[in-house]
Amino acid sequence: MFCGGLMVFCYIVILVLIFCDLWAGVKKAKKRGEFRTSDGFKRTIEKISKYFNMTFALSIIDVFQLAMFLFLYHFYKIDIVMLPCFTIIALGYVAFVEIRSIWEPADIKEQKQQQDYRRAILALIKEYGGIEKVMTALTKEDLDGNGGKVVHGGDDGNTVLDKDDF
Repeated sequence: MFCGGLMVFCYIVILVLIFCDLWAGVKKAKKRGEFRTSDGFKRTIEKISKYFNMTFALSIIDVFQLAMFLFLYHFYKIDIVMLPCFTIIALGYVAFVEIRSIWEPADIKEQKQQQDYRRAILALIKEYGGIEKVMTALTKEDLDGNGGKVVHGGDDGNTVLDKDDF
């Protein structure tokens, strides 16, 4: 009975941590002046799903473990402390991730996005062989005669990209 209550308590704490992270994320977005869309809320639902799936799988292991301990106690009088260890470990993992996310400064997300943009630009420059070729490919309209397609001599010698791919 105690173990079941402890497992339910772990699930409740996980849910509270996720909603605290959502609250902190909304607060940080307001501070940065970002427009809040439903995408962030969808990610919260996905996060709940992922965390609960992981915790549920570990809880199943705990149920079997606790059943084995109960069997050992009932038939062989071997007394082992019965705790849902794996569920508690899952709670520890979620708590670590969510608390760290809550404590992250608001400008960290912006810095991560800037790094991602830099990587994308460098990959384009590397792929096309220079900034001039990238600029030409990005600004080229339907003048190329390919219906908006940009033909470029990539690794395979004939890569066709739609102008919307940029």
